[in-house]
Amino acid sequence: MKTTTLFTTFLVCLSATVAFSADIDTVYRKNDPKGFGGQITKVSKTEVVVTQKVGNKEEHFPANEISRVEYQNEPPALGLVRGNLISGHYAEVLTGCQEASAAAAAGNQNLKGEIDYLSIQALARLAQADAEKIAPAMEKMTAFVNTYRDHYRFFPVQLIMAETALLKKDAIVADSAFRRLQETPWLEYQLIGKSGVARTLLLEGKVAEAKTLFDEVASAPATSPAEKTCQMEGMLGQAKCLEKMNQVDQSIEVLKKIVNDATADDNRLLAQTYLQLGNTYSVDGQRAKDAVLAYLHVDVIPALATQADLHAEALFNLSKLWPAIGQPARGAEASAKLQQEYPSSEWTKKLEGGE
Repeated sequence: MKTTTLFTTFLVCLSATVAFSADIDTVYRKNDPKGFGGQITKVSKTEVVVTQKVGNKEEHFPANEISRVEYQNEPPALGLVRGNLISGHYAEVLTGCQEASAAAAAGNQNLKGEIDYLSIQALARLAQADAEKIAPAMEKMTAFVNTYRDHYRFFPVQLIMAETALLKKDAIVADSAFRRLQETPWLEYQLIGKSGVARTLLLEGKVAEAKTLFDEVASAPATSPAEKTCQMEGMLGQAKCLEKMNQVDQSIEVLKKIVNDATADDNRLLAQTYLQLGNTYSVDGQRAKDAVLAYLHVDVIPALATQADLHAEALFNLSKLWPAIGQPARGAEASAKLQQEYPSSEWTKKLEGGE
């Protein structure tokens, strides 16, 4: 009965959203359920301006603060697309975006860009679980930044492109995209960009150079929750560098601080931190049980397990470490789960290749 009631409530809210967006444009800030309705009168890569006719009131929305935009007379399918994206039904998102794009008014390029942005988010998540989907995802992202050079989703797509490029260890593309983020007027994106450049340096084996940048990010002033998350991402980078410099205890200390300071919303950061904690515990081979416990967080906590690429890596490591602590059956379970949930992952291929 409760499930039915919740589902009915969702449908009512969705219907209300569709009806509401048919009359006006509505822009929502992150972490704010109240939208601002009116007419979008200005769009650039850094902001959206909404004007209300009554009182001629203008509201400026910095692009980095925008959660979603609902357009006047947008295709009704977009409400379902947004819901599917939140619930992780990415194939349905792509189908819905195709239908919405075909139904969208031909002259509304801003709406078209928003639809493409929704599909790019889904493609990026699919690419995390399947390496074969990285290339088509990158193709879509490249087309977006070339087509929508002054769209408010330009920089968010640059960020997704950089992260997706790192999935295939393409330091050149990732570095270029991260450097563009440093050109934005927002400290959050500047820190993400600097930390990202450091990650590309680390990928190239330039540990000392990478650590210098990570140190700068970790020590940067941060006031907003997003900026504090960026700060902790810099700390994660510091920990990775310390581990490579054989300063294992110092690395573990930094990682534990991240775990203590991160919020429940920092799902990817926490998954990365537990993964790195497991890697660091595994360095000398003497702390296998601690490593297993760290990797298990990524497997058993649902919010962390949604990070497909990190979950697959954790399962691979668990398949190797469980037998090392006398539990081969659980190692076999981890192997089977990896193969079943991520058949096209690079970690499944490593497992099947005997690495």
